[in-house]
Amino acid sequence: MKYHRLAVAGFIPLLAPLYFVSASLLKYELGIGFLFNPLEAFLAVSQRRDTFNLISPMVFLGGLLLALALNAYALLQLDVGKEDGVVVGTVKLRIKFLNLAVAAGSTLLLVTLVGYVFLENFTYR
Repeated sequence: MKYHRLAVAGFIPLLAPLYFVSASLLKYELGIGFLFNPLEAFLAVSQRRDTFNLISPMVFLGGLLLALALNAYALLQLDVGKEDGVVVGTVKLRIKFLNLAVAAGSTLLLVTLVGYVFLENFTYR
């Protein structure tokens, strides 16, 4: 039951970046703006847009990293010990579907956002 709670606690911080990425992809790749239009109307005010641009990277990336950390804790067991004078480390993976799904979703969204930031800002023009 503890692992189920970690999956739910990890899913909640995924909602904001999931909404933003989904809305952006639907709007700019498929031309479907029903998710992005409310966000665009909200960001039409300059002060709101500036605040959003300041806070959103911390909320999105911080939330994704938090979700990944919570579910990695639920999925992985790390152990370090000493055997015959040698330091030995082991990693055990517990297969918990909900935790694995949240960790995978968090990783995919993290790669998507970091990839977007990299390609948008560091490409040769």
